[in-house]
Amino acid sequence: MTATLMWFDSLTDSAYALGAAARETRRAAQSARLARELYEPDRIRLLDAEVHTGGQVPGAPPFRPHDAAVFAIGDTLSQADNQLSRLYTNTATAYAYGTAHAILRVLDGQQPAAVQLERTPDGHYVLPRELCPVPPAMPALQRWNGYRGFEQARARLAECDAAGMHADFLDDQPHVSDHEAAELHAALDVAAGYADAAYVYGERAESALHFALLEPQTQHPRARA
Repeated sequence: MTATLMWFDSLTDSAYALGAAARETRRAAQSARLARELYEPDRIRLLDAEVHTGGQVPGAPPFRPHDAAVFAIGDTLSQADNQLSRLYTNTATAYAYGTAHAILRVLDGQQPAAVQLERTPDGHYVLPRELCPVPPAMPALQRWNGYRGFEQARARLAECDAAGMHADFLDDQPHVSDHEAAELHAALDVAAGYADAAYVYGERAESALHFALLEPQTQHPRARA
């Protein structure tokens, strides 16, 4: 007979599934970035030979198939890189914030059977508003030996988020001084690590969730049977 799945079992499965999704999108984003970087059209000697196509307008630029293929490949790789990067960022933040939200519910005495997240019609995860811009510290977990690393991951996530907001502010200014331009580039460099910071926080949060569930699990009748 199959054992009944307890709420804390399905909750940990839910967080693990989010982590698996984040890992898949991370690998895909890294592969797309590498493919884009490895394809260097500037090193390709483009051939000038033309192909005459039907319905070509007189005086229009000649159609060169080698040019068209190289530029189409570059555009496709660039689009894939951008799309998968956005997907990874959204999935990693869903992993981080969704798992953190589940921890807070458990610490509040609730018994969620799964991580709770909203999604838009186009499949974009919506982060819990009460956890934005960064999930709060959780001092109730201080007895956990991984708490320090958890807090360090939260600090890194906060740093990347603040850098992104600062970069957006500077970029919106009508005039930027040389000093501000340097600030902008520095902020963009830090903000670029946001997705990875969210993923690392998600991993730490998943471990923290297991710790937060220790007491509910030991108090459950199944554990005392």
